Parts: sequence; structure tokens; C-alpha cells
Amino acid sequence: MDRNVPSPLVVSASPVASKTPGFDYEADLQQQHSLRAYWTILKKRKWCVLGVLFAVVGLVGFFTFLQTPIYRSSTTLQIMQDNTSSMVSERDPMNMMAWYTSDRFYETQFSVLKSRPLAYSIIEALNLKDHPYFQGFGGKSKQPSPQELRSDMADIFLANLEVRPYKRSYLVEIAFRSPDKYLAQQVPNAIYNEYVNFSMKTRHHSYKLIKEWLEREIQVLASKVEASERKLYEHGQRKDFLSLEGDQNVIVKKYVELSKLLTTAQAERAAKEAMFRQVKEKGADAPLVVNNMLVQRLREETIAQEAKVSSMSKIYDVNYPQLQVEKAKLAELRGRLGGEVRRLATSIQSDYEAAVRAENLLKESLEAQKEQVKDLQHNLVQHHNLLRDLTTNEQLYKGLLARMKEASIASTMVSGNVAVISPAELPLQPYSPNKALNLSLATLIGLLGGIGLALLREHLDDSIKSAEELERTCRIPSLGMVPSLAGDIKGLPELRPQEVPLAVFKEPRSIISEAIYHVRTSILLSLSGGPPAVIMVTSANPNEGKTTITSNLAASLAMNDRKVVILDCDLRKPSLHPVFQQPLAPGLSSLLTGNAVKEEVIRTTPVPNLFFIPAGPVPPNPVALLTSQEFMDFLKELRQEFQNIIVDTPPVIGFAEGRALSSQVDGVILVVRHNATSRDSGRLAMQLLSQVNAQILGGIFNMADSSRMGYGAYLGHYKHYARSHQESGESRQLR
Repeated sequence: MDRNVPSPLVVSASPVASKTPGFDYEADLQQQHSLRAYWTILKKRKWCVLGVLFAVVGLVGFFTFLQTPIYRSSTTLQIMQDNTSSMVSERDPMNMMAWYTSDRFYETQFSVLKSRPLAYSIIEALNLKDHPYFQGFGGKSKQPSPQELRSDMADIFLANLEVRPYKRSYLVEIAFRSPDKYLAQQVPNAIYNEYVNFSMKTRHHSYKLIKEWLEREIQVLASKVEASERKLYEHGQRKDFLSLEGDQNVIVKKYVELSKLLTTAQAERAAKEAMFRQVKEKGADAPLVVNNMLVQRLREETIAQEAKVSSMSKIYDVNYPQLQVEKAKLAELRGRLGGEVRRLATSIQSDYEAAVRAENLLKESLEAQKEQVKDLQHNLVQHHNLLRDLTTNEQLYKGLLARMKEASIASTMVSGNVAVISPAELPLQPYSPNKALNLSLATLIGLLGGIGLALLREHLDDSIKSAEELERTCRIPSLGMVPSLAGDIKGLPELRPQEVPLAVFKEPRSIISEAIYHVRTSILLSLSGGPPAVIMVTSANPNEGKTTITSNLAASLAMNDRKVVILDCDLRKPSLHPVFQQPLAPGLSSLLTGNAVKEEVIRTTPVPNLFFIPAGPVPPNPVALLTSQEFMDFLKELRQEFQNIIVDTPPVIGFAEGRALSSQVDGVILVVRHNATSRDSGRLAMQLLSQVNAQILGGIFNMADSSRMGYGAYLGHYKHYARSHQESGESRQLR
């Protein structure tokens, strides 16, 4: 049989040991924490879970339905950074908004939407002081002042206002909660107008401060510009120049022109000097002389005249008058030619000397002008400083004038950075309380709380709650599980309380009888050499059902054609004689004290093959009687006469009889009661029995409540099997 599947009739035939072979205790420990184990705990403590669940759901439902419905309406605005609202350049140090980054801008706007000044504006715009929801709040004083009322209304307003920006967008949701659905719609729609008005007022105030500052700065700069111009002009007049700008400067212009003239004169002088040297060196053969038109014509006429005179000299006499005339004409031509050559040389020399004089004059003038330029450069340092000061002041002045105009224009512009994407609508359903959500959460919390409480109670419960826990705690095999009287199910024979001690005889088909049969089988197979003859039934504490187990176990052995006797050794509180409706005396104590014989104490019972020896009168020292030689001899006689001897003893803890008898019997059975025997009691009982080397056959899990252990499915299968068996028996009888 699978040990992981809980069964009320699990049996084991393994011998007792400190750790019985064949048992995987580590697997059992893991099985304890398995889902099936938790499910078993929850089924066992279902009323605890249901109680917490119903309590939480009831309380939450009660308060949920008593709450005043709250309505919520929202509008969606688009807020973009208003670049047109600041006409001043971002690079200008006067830009008061330049330090804002995009993130800071939006965080600022969200804070403005949740600010008290804006709340005051909306309260006044909607006249909320007369609204019933805002009445009756006056702070701690009985007669609050108008300021306290105003502050309280703002607190209520802001507590019900929600500003939630959408990620990665310019959109922001503005919602308002109120018991009045119409007010919940009006407030978000009014926020847009009041927010724009508030922004315009803030902008107007900011630009007003900027304009006032600009006006003061412009006046200061205007005075500086005027002073700079005056200093510059006075310096020019004092240094006797009007302008120092490039070509407009007279001194510089004159110096440049003289430089050009000197360069030209030097070139002309060099050219005339070359001509002069050429004429001086070559004389009449100089190219300038030779190429002269007049000289060339005179030379031609002279050559022609010389030719004429030469020809006439050959013909005429020297004194011929005509020849004399021609010679005179030749001499005249030669004189004219020489004079012309001398005139050309003199002219070239004169031009050269004039060019030299002109060059020298220009050099003197240039040197004088150069001294003036040097003086001018010396004065330029201060002049440029004054000019730069004037230029800077003029630029600042012009810039401030431009910013003044831009600020004036920007202060009159209407902000266009806010737009309504979706206006608030009239809410039809309350926003809170969310009854479905509250009840769902209450159910979840109640269920978790109930489960937690059930597991906590289970953890704090120290009693042995299953056969597996019996094996794990006491380190003994489980011989079986006997259900309580409530374990009988509909459709099976029902037992009355007085029938339980002999259930196997009076109702052999009951579920208790079936459980005893399983225990009997486990006992008969518990030892390898053969079934034990003398079996002691004990428990850790009183009232754990060992008497019922003793009587039913003995009856089941007797009904198996075995001669069995029950020996009641509980001499302190005997309880077996009412089961068989026998008198208490004479009994075992009478026999051991010599007041009765064996034949007088052994009595028959309604169960065939089953005999009973009552405890007899309560002796003063039960331990001495049960450890006497007379008891040992009597037990030997019973071994020879009966196949099985079932010994009922007092509980092991607190009484010595059980430990004393455990060494004289073939096997000991420990009875553990469901949800009654604690783990410490079970371990202590096993420790006491182990100290005297008792042969422990195993443990019986008694009075098990199947409804608290999760064995309903098993009982259902047994019910189905029992009904089928009953129906088949009835059909055979009809045939």
C-alpha cells in the first residue's frame, strides 16, 4: 500500500525498532509539508477558515455598504512649454526663465495645479463656500475665522484633487472626487480657466518686474553712452583731428598720397638721370639726339648740302661765287645742327636737375608727415579705448531697448500652451466604494487569513493527528487506525455508544469492526516466529480508548477460532467488567492475594471462545501484586490454556504497572488517541517502555475523526463497496 495516501485502515507488520527498516522517514517528513498534507489540514479546520472568511467579508461588506458613494470625474489637459511667452533670447542674462529645463517646467506646472492659490481661485469661482460638502469645517475652534474656513476648504479641495501626468507625453489628467456628481464634473472643467488666468497673472507680474528693471538699466546706459560720446569728441578736438577711421583720416591720407608722389618722383628722376648720363657719355650720337626729328632733318640737309658743295668744287673754282654761297649755306646748316644738339643736352640736364629737386622736396614733406602719423598713433590708444567704450555702451543700450519692446509685446500675449483634450463628463456610477473590488479583496484576505489561522492552529496543536505522525513521533509502525463513533457513515450499520466496546461481535460490518480486523491482521503478522500470545494494550494517558481496543481486539481474535482471555490488569481503575456485564469481584487481585481460585475468576462472555478475568477489588499496592511470583505463575498457566492473552493495563505515564508488565508479555501495543495524545506524551511513553526493553508491536491510532483528517474519499469508497456487497447479498436472497 502506498504510504503517501492516507488511509484509516493502514497497517504494518514491521517489527519495532529505533528506526524501522522499510520506513523512509525523510520521505515522510517531506510528505508532511506536501500539498496533500496542507489540503488535509484545511479540510480538518474548514470551520476556522470559513469563520474568518465570513467574518472579514461581513465586516467589509457592512462598512462598504454604509459608506457614502464618492463620484469621480476627470479632464485631460495638454501642457506644452510656452516658448512664445518669453520673447527674450535664451542667451540673454536677463531671461528669468532660461534656467528652467523641460523636466523642471512640467514639475512646476503640476505643483501649480496642486497649489493653494489655485485652489482659492477655484473655490471663489465656483462659490464652493456655500456648497453643503464644504460647510461645517471650521478647524478646531467653535467660531472659526474666515481665514480658517478658507484654509480648511482648501485642504478639503486639495485632498480630493488628483493630478496625474501621463508618461512620455504632454498630457496630464486632472480628477476630482466628491459625493456630489455635478461638483465632481464642475471642478475639473473650471481648473482649465483658472489655471490659464493664474498663468497669465503670474506672467504679467513677472514681465512687469522685468520691464521696471529694464527701464532703470536703460536710463543708466543712456547716461553712459552720452558720456562716452562726449569724451570721444573732446579728445578728437583736443588732438586736432576729426576722424581716425581709415581713408577719412587727413593725416593718414596725406601721408599715403606723399608716399605715392615720392615713389613717382623717384621713378621720373631715375629715368631722366639715365637720359642725362646717356647724352653726357655719347654726345651727339646719343639715341635721344639721334632720334630727334629736327636733328635728323638738319643732318639730312647737311649731308645733301655737303654733297652739293663737293660736286660743285669739282667743277668750279674755289672763288666761284655760287660755290661760296653753297659753302656758306653748308656752314649755316652745320651751325644749326650743333646748336640743336647742344640745346637737347642742356634740356635733358635741366629736366634731370628738376627731377632731383622735386624728389628731395617730397622726401622732406614725407618725413614731416611721418612725424605727424607717429603722433597720431600715439593718440590712437586712448582714442580706441574711448571708442570701444562708446560702442559697448551703444550695443547694450540698443539690446535693452529691443528687449524692452519684446517684453512689452510678450506681456500682452495670451498663453497658448494649455489645451483641453477631453473635458470632464458627468459620472454615472460611483467611483468608491468599489463594492465588487472590496468584496473580492475581503474574500481573498479572509480566505488567506483563515488559511493562515488554520495553519497556525495546526502548528500550535501538539497532538498526534495522523497515523503517519504516530510513526514519525513514536518511531513505531502503525498497526491501524480505528475511527470514532462519528466515523460511521450513512448506509452502513450504525453503532450505539454502548455497542462500541464489542462492535466486532455486535456489528461485524461496521467500519469500526473493519478497522479492528485490520489491526488483528497486523498483530498476527507482527512477529516472524509466530503471532504473539500475550499482548499488552496500554496508552500514554488515561481516556485514550485502550479498553475499547482491548475488548474489540480480543473479540476479533476469538471470532477467528482462537481461544482468548482478557486479563484486566488495571487494578487502579478497572473498566472492562461493565463491557461484559460481569461483577468486579472476585478477580485478579482476589486470586493473587489468595482469596479466590482460578476457576472463580475466569468467566465466560457472550462472544464464543472469549473469556474474561476482571480486576477484582482495588488493592493498596497494585505494582507489588503484578510483579509477584504468583502473577508470573498464573500467567504461565494461562499461556498453556489460551492461545491469546490480552492484557489491559493502566497508562504508562504516571503508573508503573505498564512498564512492569511490558517485560513479561510477548508484545506491547500503544494506543494513541486522535487530537488528544500529545507528541511529548507519545515520545515519553515510548522512552519508558524502551528502558525496560519491551517488545513493542506498534501503535493504534484510535478514535480518528475522518471528517477532520481528510479521509472522506476513502470512506466514500468503503460506503460504495459496502452497499454493492449488501445489494449483491439481497439479490442472492431473492433468487
